[in-house]
Parts: sequence; structure tokens; C-alpha cells
Amino acid sequence: MKKQYRFGHVKIELNMPERMPVPENMQKFACEDTGNNDRLYEIRYTSSLAEVEEGIRQNNPDMREICRETLRLLMAPGMECRILNFHGTREPYGILFEEQGMPYQVWVDEKVTPMLVYDTIFVSLLALEKLMLEHDSLILHSAYMYREGEAVLFSAPSETGKSTQADLWEKYRGTRTVNGDRSLLVREKDGWYACGWPVCGSSDICNNESYPIRAIVMLHQARTNSIERLEGFEAVQKLMAQITINMWNAEYQMKAMDKIEEIIAEVPMYELGCDISEEAVRCLERVL
Repeated sequence: MKKQYRFGHVKIELNMPERMPVPENMQKFACEDTGNNDRLYEIRYTSSLAEVEEGIRQNNPDMREICRETLRLLMAPGMECRILNFHGTREPYGILFEEQGMPYQVWVDEKVTPMLVYDTIFVSLLALEKLMLEHDSLILHSAYMYREGEAVLFSAPSETGKSTQADLWEKYRGTRTVNGDRSLLVREKDGWYACGWPVCGSSDICNNESYPIRAIVMLHQARTNSIERLEGFEAVQKLMAQITINMWNAEYQMKAMDKIEEIIAEVPMYELGCDISEEAVRCLERVL
């Protein structure tokens, strides 16, 4: 069966087995088949990923291992092969093969079929972070909050309190969370927008909505609430750390850096030291 999905400016088509499940969050980004897809994926089940990998290696003898457990690259320009593993295991659950100008080839271990209902597992098969960057868009680890027609993005490492701050705003100011863990940053003619994303972590909050970005707020826990504007290298460094990107790929790192510099030049970025009180809301509110 064929299915089409749109994320920001990017449209993809999946040609996949009828019995393959699609996560609920992914379905929120389904779109009509209008042609002109930016990426085609041929997805199929297999009972032996080892044979698939061996076949790819035989046809591409220059294949070079970059990351032992999760990723391998092909040396030839415009080619890439990803071996996908569950964290902490060596046995792969999927293989993604890219050859320039051709549809992406994806093989999935049929034993993991029940796991494909989880958005993080399904989406990882598609290497979307690379595709988004090719179209000048970035995936930001953030709680995406809607406030007065605009997006405010709380970003920080996991377990820092992104969702907590979004919840405080919802409680005290009546805002709404669009996505509890990810946002897609897209440049429109009138500025940068936050768009929805089909992965939302443990928050279970995922909506396909787009709003202009009012501010990006980097968080750290503190006993006293304080806020300062981030600029220059410090802003680039903190934002880069929360962008989904393959750090082994120098070309894509540089492209991401260019986009981040554009964002910082156009979107206010702050660092908020905060507790879990209404005063943390007031502290940010004063600069918004």
C-alpha cells in the first residue's frame, strides 16, 4: 500500500506492506497523493536482516563502519546504509539503504511488527532528520507551547523540565502544548515557524500545527528564577546540542550550523533558570 505524509515543506511517500502498522502520531501528518514527493521509500519485511546486510556489503565492498552498534556508511558519495538497533542491543531491527536518485530501501525484521506502533521506532526507519535538513528545516528537542497565536519552545536535555514548564503555563496562563518533546523549525517567507512532528516522547502530546516562533527558551533547574538573552557562540552551542543531527556527518553539521545562525539572528533566544512555581512563568512572561 502507498501512503503520503507531509512535515513542514517536505512530502514523502511510503510503499509498504498492507499489514505493517503505522503509529497514531504518524497518521496525523497524512496528506493527499498529489505527486511531487520529495522522497520515496520502499519498505518490506524480511526474516533475515543479516542476509540483507551481507548482500549490501558484497555489492559495496568499500562499506565502512562508523558507529559499531547503530550505523554504517558507504564510502561512495551519495550513498548511505543505516543498521538500526534497539538501544543496548546489537541485533538490528531494520536497515535503511540510500542510493542517490533512487527510492530509499528499507528492510524491517518481521518479528518487530508489534513494536512499529511506537512512533520513535517507526520514524527512525526513515532518516527524516537528514531529509529535513536537506530542505532547510531542523528538528528541535523541545516542548512546543502555543501562546496567543505564537509558538514558545522550551528546550533542554531530557529530564530537565521542558514539559513541566509547559504544564505550568497551561495551569497559570491557559496556554496549550502542541508537542511535548519535538518541534520542526521551518523558514517561511515571513520568518521562522514551529511545526508539529510525529514523535512526542513520553508526553503523548502530538499535534500537527504550525505557528510563528515567538521565542526559544533554554532551561536549567535553579532555586531562584532568572532569565537572560542568549546570543553569539553560547546561543549556537546550546541550540546545536538540542538539534537532531548525525554528528558524524561534517557536511550536515555545517549546514545545521548555518541554519542555527539564521534562527538566532531572527528569533529571540533566552536561558531560563527556573523552579516549578508560578514565578517561573512570570519571569519568562516579562520578556515575552
